[in-house]
Amino acid sequence: MNNGKGLSLVALCCSGFSVSAAAQSIDIGYLKQQNPKLYQQLMQIERCRTQAKLPECQAATATSHSTAAAPVAETAAAAETAPPPGKWWFASSYYGGQPKQQWWHVAQLSADLELMDGNVEGEQYDLSANYFSRYAAWTNLLSLIYQKDDVKQSGIVALDTKKYAFNYGGRYDFNQTWYGQLGYIAQQDTSQLLDLQQVLYAGAGAHLVNNQHVTLSTMLAGGYQDDKFVRSQTVLTGVSSLDYAVTYAVQELTWKLSDRINLNQSLSWVYSLDDMPEFAPSLAGEAVNPACLYSFSATASYCVVNEENKSTLQLMLGLEYQISAAISLLYNYSYEKDSLPWLNVKDSDTSNSLSIRATFQ
Repeated sequence: MNNGKGLSLVALCCSGFSVSAAAQSIDIGYLKQQNPKLYQQLMQIERCRTQAKLPECQAATATSHSTAAAPVAETAAAAETAPPPGKWWFASSYYGGQPKQQWWHVAQLSADLELMDGNVEGEQYDLSANYFSRYAAWTNLLSLIYQKDDVKQSGIVALDTKKYAFNYGGRYDFNQTWYGQLGYIAQQDTSQLLDLQQVLYAGAGAHLVNNQHVTLSTMLAGGYQDDKFVRSQTVLTGVSSLDYAVTYAVQELTWKLSDRINLNQSLSWVYSLDDMPEFAPSLAGEAVNPACLYSFSATASYCVVNEENKSTLQLMLGLEYQISAAISLLYNYSYEKDSLPWLNVKDSDTSNSLSIRATFQ
């Protein structure tokens, strides 16, 4: 074999020279006889050089382009697996397309200072932790709250008031608008005379507005509530606990006013489907109170003078300022009105709170 011809062949394969440009260095007939496969490849290169519109040449070009576009495809795939921007746990899992078969998580830790007026007056310090997760059409909320206060109730310094709360809610989105939800709430609030309150509920709701700037949702639910009272309430009324059916109406709004500022608003209304007792002193002077209908205990100091449905309305308005991707500052105003408060509890409460929140996702 002519070594010079061999070297010229290597130069052709590795440098991309055309067949015509190197024809003087290659014995085409010899190559066709000794290496037919390589001969065919060289002829194909020459044809594509002069006739780029041939189908086989376009296929080769497409293969080259797809190889070059691989990093772009990988970037798109990574974007597909990332959670939606913003507070995705408030939005429908159908926002932006079909629900994804993958887990998304976010955790929030908050420290609050509340100034309270109404049933209790003074300062209250809150620590809370929220955890949100989503898989496919299911979105879950888990919340824990602990409060410590320095307050007065009925003008008396209250050193032993306690409050904690546990809340779980599971939401299933049927489509971009409609969803079902179930949940469980447990709390202790001795300022409301509650040693333990437990609520089980289930309902249906709608995402009325669902975009990158505004989420607005409503829900109607029915449930079962059990209230266990602190010992002082039991001694006075003879009632240790009450259980009753309730219905809920809830509305929630999150509005992104700018890149850093959000408006948060919620309104809830709870209504007892069963009549609840209203208490008054058993004695009017030294005589039995004529308004008494019945007593829960012969030794109770208070009797039942009326029975009616109980409703509680709660409004919250807040502004959130995003200091960074993970840290935000919040101001919240809350107002609560109770149509039938428990014994020695005022019928309304207001609070103003300032919070700092850390978000991890």
